[in-house]
Amino acid sequence: MKLNDPFGRMELRHQTGYESMRNTLRDSHIDTPQAAQEVIRQTKKRAMKFIGVIVAVFLPVFVLSPKALPVTLSIAVFLVAWIAISAINGNRYIQRYIDEDLTSVNGK
Repeated sequence: MKLNDPFGRMELRHQTGYESMRNTLRDSHIDTPQAAQEVIRQTKKRAMKFIGVIVAVFLPVFVLSPKALPVTLSIAVFLVAWIAISAINGNRYIQRYIDEDLTSVNGK
């Protein structure tokens, strides 16, 4: 039993997320470590673009409506955190796919 996940819910959620990502990568014919690394690179690039769009959208709201600052700042922080966590988990799943599936298949 782990203290930070006593009932194994997060481990199950990550396993399900990994299996979904693995099936998507297989269906997309990502079958080399280089192609999977390219997906990681594109994911990071896309996440940074989304964060840039969030900043570009919310910055004028911050300036034009200072009274709405707490609400808009909360929404912006939530969206940035959500995108960052999704990108990190996606990269982790793709790296696991490379380590477990691609290197074992290509190494044999």
